Amino acid sequence: VLALVCMLGIVGCAQNETGSIEFPFAIEDVTNIEMYCVEGTTGYVEKKVVVDEDDIQAVYDLFGRISLTTERVSTDTSGGSTVSFRFNLADGTDYELTHIQYGIKNGILKSSTGNFEYYTLADILGFWIHIDIEAVAVEESDLPK
Repeated sequence: VLALVCMLGIVGCAQNETGSIEFPFAIEDVTNIEMYCVEGTTGYVEKKVVVDEDDIQAVYDLFGRISLTTERVSTDTSGGSTVSFRFNLADGTDYELTHIQYGIKNGILKSSTGNFEYYTLADILGFWIHIDIEAVAVEESDLPK
């Protein structure tokens, strides 16, 4: 009975797990990535532009390794920061992702260009903070949709 309960629990969890993002473009197609951070309490907006190949690879890899689910992973919805990414591609198009953080390592990752919305416990804000690129203040109208 215990083995059956454990197996049902694993299968049940697996049904909600969606894996990670599979981009509809190759890393070689990315010319730069614009990253935006909106402070949750102040609304202050900053931008970092990723142009170094190693940094572009790090951003691309970040989304390939995070776990996503269709089911809310936490009930904590206290305010937090929003980090958005605009992947500018060589063909003149772009691909946008937005992470709305609630609490620590808890948030929603969505894309208007990818047409999805998932929950994740990934530390996207921590990635923004620790990537060694100068941030500049920008207007809210510059943000990805």
